Amino acid sequence: MRTLLRIGIAFSLTLALASLAHADFVVPFGVSWEAISLQDVLDAEYGIGTIDAATDYEGYLVGDADPPYWEDLGLDGVIIREIAGFQYTNVMGWYEEDLLGAPAIDGVDDGVIFTGPMAPGAQVILTFPGGITQFGFYLNPQGAGGGGAYAPEPEVHFTNRFYNDIGPSGAGTIHAPTDGDPQCLVYNITHLRNGVKTYVLAWEDLDSGAAIAPAYAWDKTDNDYQDLVVEITAISVVRTQDSTWAQIKSLYDR
Repeated sequence: MRTLLRIGIAFSLTLALASLAHADFVVPFGVSWEAISLQDVLDAEYGIGTIDAATDYEGYLVGDADPPYWEDLGLDGVIIREIAGFQYTNVMGWYEEDLLGAPAIDGVDDGVIFTGPMAPGAQVILTFPGGITQFGFYLNPQGAGGGGAYAPEPEVHFTNRFYNDIGPSGAGTIHAPTDGDPQCLVYNITHLRNGVKTYVLAWEDLDSGAAIAPAYAWDKTDNDYQDLVVEITAISVVRTQDSTWAQIKSLYDR
């Protein structure tokens, strides 16, 4: 199901890059079981053809942010406003990113941003604990309810695809990419916001490494990446600086 959020982030926000030799992957999109594609969602929100869902995400080109994470030395908090809500199980949150491995989502250096039952138009202010300047996002597809062939508790999906399993439930790759299942596609749309750092996060809430099916199947995926779409905008109270890429090498031995 499709959900749109807007997230405003105080101060300048930089999408950072963990430098990897293979930062170049193609996402195999499927046909949405809901007959609404991510391209449809992006066209409706930003104008027809303004963002190409298939080629504009970070990681499509060599040198892109893969995996993406965000850093800010002056981050105060985030303001979340839900635009529409159709999925009543998805839980989205944040976590401190150290690039050392998948974090335990246990309430320590992580937190919930929104839950599925929140009504359209709801707004939440989230304050980060002191000292956290580097972070990513996660999606718990089933919330506390569990269930689902490829989203059983306590599995969560991360913006850092290298924290996600490879293939269905980690059983091995079925289709590209072969080195980590992308569950969230990140689009840098800063150029559409007059230089204000802005990103779109588009989530697939089923295991994106599972077999892609043209119609609903409990143990498969449609890989439509429109189950939850959020916008993160830097609300600059200081002059926004040009993006810089954090060159962090040898973080992954692949």
